[in-house]
Amino acid sequence: MTNSLCAALLPLLFFLSGTVKTAWSLESDRDQPIQITADSAIRDEIAGETRYEGNVVLTQGSLIITADRLSISHRANDAERIVATGRPATLVQQPSQDQEPVDASANRIEYVLSQDLVRLLHDARVAQSGSTLSGEQIDYLLRQRSVRAAGTKGDASKGRVQVVIPPKNLRETNLDG
Repeated sequence: MTNSLCAALLPLLFFLSGTVKTAWSLESDRDQPIQITADSAIRDEIAGETRYEGNVVLTQGSLIITADRLSISHRANDAERIVATGRPATLVQQPSQDQEPVDASANRIEYVLSQDLVRLLHDARVAQSGSTLSGEQIDYLLRQRSVRAAGTKGDASKGRVQVVIPPKNLRETNLDG
């Protein structure tokens, strides 16, 4: 990517750096309780999974995830994988006090703790401050602080990644460098 495009994408992707690791929350959100409401909840100790179904809403401080279904796979007392599915599943979060909220959506949102990976699948979209990134899959690798986006292979009409950066975001980003 060119320097200007990379610099313009940084505000859009900043929300992922360091916030997803703490369940996509502000620093102060870590101290807030996690609240989950749903039409039903099932805990299967043998399978190591808790499932919430029907109008699922997870909140923790500024973080709000909505989904048709949310599952948490666990080993002992530690979460291993969190998967939210819906048409679409959504995530809204304010990464810091001085930034606008991030709005992400996909038919499937996965957080794999062992890989430090957040994956948005199927009609994935991330928006912040008027900038958007969309594609069939958006991965964020936490340790590497890198984002990978991909379209659908073989489908010329939907098969591309799209980035939209409003002119005001280009002007606000320091492009000298």
